[in-house]
Amino acid sequence: MEYQVQMVYQQEDVGALVRALDFRRRPEANLRRARKIGYTVFGVLLILVALCTMGGMVYAGVFSPLAIVTVIIAVLCLLGGVALVRRADSKGMERRSWKRYPNKGMVLTYTFYKDHFEEEDEASGKHEFPYLSIKSANEDGGHFFLFTETNAAHMLRKDGFLQGDPATFAAFLKKKAAVTVDPVE
Repeated sequence: MEYQVQMVYQQEDVGALVRALDFRRRPEANLRRARKIGYTVFGVLLILVALCTMGGMVYAGVFSPLAIVTVIIAVLCLLGGVALVRRADSKGMERRSWKRYPNKGMVLTYTFYKDHFEEEDEASGKHEFPYLSIKSANEDGGHFFLFTETNAAHMLRKDGFLQGDPATFAAFLKKKAAVTVDPVE
């Protein structure tokens, strides 16, 4: 055994994973900022268009087949606007992800051997992964994130290392899995 990490995920850990996944989708900081602002602006605009359209139709008392289609389009604009505004709310997404996280309070143990690593938890038992299954890796101030070919994300808290040093873990991964650990900004 070369490294062993044991932890119980907290809400801030799941939030860190959400931020890492967001970073992986759009690594350019300016694009992430523009997307967040754009989602909010276009979401609010869609909501305003929908409300003005429906309010105008009710005020004018226009009820025809074309008006019904217009109301349907206005409702779709309203729903789309709300979805865009929610998507821009990263803190809300972190809270919702934590709320849906099924393994609260469960101890997870990652053990890294010469030729593979294992993940073990109380609910699903032990799972073995070859190092070649790791396709990419990221890190932030308190975590390492390993992404396998099956789109699974393995999150390791740096303060959870029982054996091995987190400062040398990136070099270990580069040697074993041939991946570079990129920082999440």
